[in-house]
This record gives sequence, structure tokens and C-alpha cells, in this order.
Amino acid sequence: MQNSKQKQRSRYIDSKPKQRSRSRYIEKKESVWSILRPCIITVAAVVLFTTFIARPSRVVGPSMQDTCHNGDLVILWELNYNPARGDIVVVDKDNPLHENLIKRVIGVGGDHVQVQDGTVTVNGQQLSEPYVKESKWSGSNVDLVVPEGQVFLMGDNRNNSEDSRAIGPVDSGSIMGKVVLRIFPFDAIRTF
Repeated sequence: MQNSKQKQRSRYIDSKPKQRSRSRYIEKKESVWSILRPCIITVAAVVLFTTFIARPSRVVGPSMQDTCHNGDLVILWELNYNPARGDIVVVDKDNPLHENLIKRVIGVGGDHVQVQDGTVTVNGQQLSEPYVKESKWSGSNVDLVVPEGQVFLMGDNRNNSEDSRAIGPVDSGSIMGKVVLRIFPFDAIRTF
């Protein structure tokens, strides 16, 4: 009898360290999970946000000076975006130049756009364009009605921009998003 009591007692004594180590293991597991969970949630949120709502993009080239400069980092808004006159947009490589383009929307489907002698007229109204880099600019003359589902785009640096004057209207579906914010360089942060 005494021998069985000693065995039970020794089992009881032996089981306590196992329980302690198991509880430490569970505590460590919970503390690791408490650190990983916010990181995983943050990464998932950033991926979803940049895939479906807004994404960063870098400005390449001088065609939008003085509004945007080569190397600027901008944020594009994609969610439910419909092009509107005056918006600055980025178009994907599905265009005759086969490169991403950053340009200003001058006309949308159904608009009558005329570009002649350094002036732009949309639907009979001459545009006031304080954002254009040069007061005098030249280029191809254009007189067309923008087809539905397309946009007419021009760079703000009209003398140094390959845009719809040369390549024609661009399919609205190739617009990656509207530029809503410049985040770099830091001394030039602004909204659009």
C-alpha cells in the first residue's frame, strides 16, 4: 500500500513541471501570435488597399512639368474611378507608346476637342489652363470628337509631351487611376 502511495505521489510531483513547461509553451505561443497577428493583418490590409483602392506610381519624364516632375512619387486612386476633364491620370502600357503615361484628361467620350495654334477648345469653350508650363506652345493641330469609352489626354508641358495629339484618344479602360496625392519629394507633398 505504501508503495502505491509513493508512486502516486511521485506521479503528482513529476506532473507539475510538465504542466509548468506546457503553460510556458502556451504563453510563448500566445505572445508570438500576439506579435504576428497585427503584422499579418497590416500586410493583408496594405496588399488589399494597393490592389483594389489606391497604388503608388512614379512619374517618369518631363511631360507633366510644372505640375509633376520626373521622379515624383504619386498615389493613384482606382476604386470606382471614372475619368473627368482636368484629372491627372496614369495610363498603363496598353497604348501606342507601350509605356505608362501620366497626362491630364482634356476630353472624355462625346467631347469635341480642337487643338490649334496653342489653344485648346472643348465643346466650343476655350480652356483656361493655368497649369500649362509654357504660355506659347506648338504641336499637331487636332479636331475630333472623342469616341465613347476613350479619353483625350495632354501633358502640361505641351512642348515636351507625347500625348493624344500624336497617338490619338486612349481607351478609358487602360487608365490605372487618378493622381490624388504627391508623397515625394517630401517638400512638395500636395493633393490634386
